[in-house]
Amino acid sequence: MVLTRLEKMAFAALIMLLGLGIFLLIGKVSVVRSKNRQLAVQIQDIAVLTDQTVLVKGDYYDEEENAGKLNLNRTDVNSIKALPGMTPTLARRIHEFVQKRGQIKEMNELLGVQGLTKRRLLELEKYATVVGGHSGQAAWGDKLNLNFASIDEINALPGIGKRLAEKIIEFRNSNGGFFSLEDLKEVPGLTDKTIKKFIDRVEVK
Repeated sequence: MVLTRLEKMAFAALIMLLGLGIFLLIGKVSVVRSKNRQLAVQIQDIAVLTDQTVLVKGDYYDEEENAGKLNLNRTDVNSIKALPGMTPTLARRIHEFVQKRGQIKEMNELLGVQGLTKRRLLELEKYATVVGGHSGQAAWGDKLNLNFASIDEINALPGIGKRLAEKIIEFRNSNGGFFSLEDLKEVPGLTDKTIKKFIDRVEVK
């Protein structure tokens, strides 16, 4: 079979178009691979900056639930004694147990305290915690004086995190202290809703 000149030209054009298509496809694949490599590098960079700590039971807590509880990791023996149903002897043992360990992560660890049964631990969990909570002022009646409180003590108040505690300290330092509790409304980021959570636990003198 003999091809005409027109057929030969059409066939050649078809081959050229096919070759061009393959060339463009290879180029597109190369561009996509290059973008994927760049994306992989960016993901690695982000992964390095991301906290890889694996969460374990007890790492998360409900701030509202623990806000009114006594934090056994940060409190003193007198505050523990003031808890409902607590005896002076058991309070001392709990405090010594926590001090010896440095810090406890779960309330169940307290079962190692002599005289603390599972039943008593369930009752204790209504008033005490090891994550969040407060450091003791509310437990035995003393109000926290905001003009002399440390950042850790302010941070322990219900609804107050580290950032808000820093802002309260900054406001106190720049204004020469708090002259009334009304001054709290002037602290940047401190809303009326948050103030209501701890207003009955603080004072200014």
